[in-house]
Amino acid sequence: MEFNSISIAEIPLIVARDDLNHRAVSGNKLHKLTPNIELAKAGNYSTILSFGGPYSNHLHALAWACKESGLASIGVVRGELHANLTDTLKDCQAWGMRLFASQRKEYREYQQALALGLALKFANSSSIASLSEQLEDTLILPEGGSNLIAIESLSKAYAEVFSLPHCSGITHAVCATGTGATLAGLYKAAPRRIKVIGIQAVAESDATLKRIHGWLGEKPLNLSIEPGHLGGFGKIPTELVRFVEEFEANFNVPLDPIYNGKVMYKLSQMIAAGYFKKTDKVLVMHTGGLQGKRGS
Repeated sequence: MEFNSISIAEIPLIVARDDLNHRAVSGNKLHKLTPNIELAKAGNYSTILSFGGPYSNHLHALAWACKESGLASIGVVRGELHANLTDTLKDCQAWGMRLFASQRKEYREYQQALALGLALKFANSSSIASLSEQLEDTLILPEGGSNLIAIESLSKAYAEVFSLPHCSGITHAVCATGTGATLAGLYKAAPRRIKVIGIQAVAESDATLKRIHGWLGEKPLNLSIEPGHLGGFGKIPTELVRFVEEFEANFNVPLDPIYNGKVMYKLSQMIAAGYFKKTDKVLVMHTGGLQGKRGS
C-alpha cells in the first residue's frame, strides 16, 4: 500500500492509495469482486449479473473481472440505454458484458428484492424479459457488489492497512460511501478508539446506516455518515470541479468527482468548520474508480 501524507489547515491527512492496487479493478472494487468471482467459480456459475448506473465503477470492474476469469457478465443499467453509450458502458460491452436497461422504479424494486432475499422477477419489463430464462446458472450480485463476503474481504484488506506504520496514531478513518459496504468493512477493521466517517455520495444516509446495521448484526457505535453528495449522486457543481483541480495540482493525488473528490471536498469543509483538532490524524481511504473522471 502506498500513502500520501498531506495537510489541510494543519490537520494531517494520510491518504491510503488503494486506487493503485489494480490497473482495471482498482480500490474497493478489487476487494469486493475477488471473493464473489471465487464464489461464482466454486458454485459452477457461468454468469454474474449485477446492477449499476451508466457511469458505474462496479459494472466496469465486474465486466473486466468476468472477462479475465472466463465468466459471462450481465449489467442491468439504471435508466435508458442511449445510442451513444458512456465510455464506461462502451468498455463494459467491449469486455463482453450484455447490457439491459431498467426504468428507475423497476430498478429500485430489484434492489429491495435482493435486500429481502427474494427471487428477482424480470417478466414485467419488455426490455429485459428475456433475462428470466437465463438466470439458472447466474450469480446475482447487488448494486455495488455489496454483500457479506465483500464486506469481509474489505475488512481484511483494511485491517492490514491499520497495522502499517503510516497509520500509527490515527484518530479518524474516512471513506466514500455509496451502498455502505465499504464503510462497513472499514468499521469492522478499525480499532474501536478510531472514529469512522463515511462521506455519503447519495442522498440516503438513514437507509445506508440501516444496511450497515443489518450487515454487521449490531448498531455501529463510533461511526457516522456525513452528507457529501452536493445535490445528489453524480452531481458535479463548478466549485467541486475547481476544488479537484486545485487539490490534484497541490498534492499530486488524482480524484474522481463522484466519490473521492467529494470526500476531500467535504473533509476540507469539516476542517474549516473546526470538526478536527490539530492533534488529530485522519486516514482517508482512496477507493479508486478513477475511470469515472471520463464522465465529468
